[in-house]
Amino acid sequence: MNIVFNKKDYQSFKDMYHDISVKLDKDRFIDYNGRYEDLCYSADELNEFLWYCQDDKNHYIFKNFDLDKIKNHKTYENYEYSLIIKVFERFVSQYPNNTLEYINDEEK
Repeated sequence: MNIVFNKKDYQSFKDMYHDISVKLDKDRFIDYNGRYEDLCYSADELNEFLWYCQDDKNHYIFKNFDLDKIKNHKTYENYEYSLIIKVFERFVSQYPNNTLEYINDEEK
């Protein structure tokens, strides 16, 4: 299944954690049902949660993320986004039945 995370939809990294929780339906897992709202805005919690999703065979699409800007950590927001990206990159490398793609439709 294709799951798109579009940076244009987020005012902050917290919105992305919320979107991840909704799109991956965290409440389907007993350990997360009604708990850990928005994954506690934590990369560690996201890493743990994705383990539960390893068999989903998802194609994650990160849209409109300026990786150069984000990975330079010039702002706290970029730092937090970079943590999310690192977690997803590591996840798809460990569980290759899941994939990750970056798409940018913004003009530079």
